[in-house]
Amino acid sequence: MEDDKKHNHNTRMQRKKEVVDAAIERAREERGIVILITGNGKGKTTSAFGTLYRALGHGQAAGVVQFIKGTQATGEVVFLRAQPIVPAVQYHAMATGFTWNTQNWDADKRAADEAWAQATRMLADPALKLVLLDELTYMLKYNYLDAADVIAAIRARPPLQTVIITGRAAKPELLELADTVSEIADRKHAFKAGVKAQAGIDF
Repeated sequence: MEDDKKHNHNTRMQRKKEVVDAAIERAREERGIVILITGNGKGKTTSAFGTLYRALGHGQAAGVVQFIKGTQATGEVVFLRAQPIVPAVQYHAMATGFTWNTQNWDADKRAADEAWAQATRMLADPALKLVLLDELTYMLKYNYLDAADVIAAIRARPPLQTVIITGRAAKPELLELADTVSEIADRKHAFKAGVKAQAGIDF
């Protein structure tokens, strides 16, 4: 009986290896991709920064523009700024932070335009292997930025540059543009149960 289990397991693993090997063999194209991390669940920005740190680990230069979160000292950014590799990262944060706190269209629009100007500069820079546009989806949802302009700039980026976009309620145009889409579902969240947001866990 034990021998049968081992044999069946080995057979399944061999089949899996053949499938994986075939997929690797088919994947020959080399180019930058667009990654969209969306959904109502927790962890979109954290996931994106994990990929950023992975790129930095390979010695790649990167750019980060944070829409919305500019006034909050998040652990990811605090850690990034404390590293000697920080010159390899171009960073800009939208000055107004959460738009629902300011409730000022004109100020938010100016801040969004300034942040997008930084983003377009990064998207045109072939030295940047990775550009992270954190919470960009909100800029399109609230019409601070024109979706067609955003899509055009991302499409026109250098061929080997990868772009990561995060945020809830991604527009169909972004879903269509992206090569990889991950949707994080909101099953449960401690905050909804009255647990205070914690440094190191939530920001």
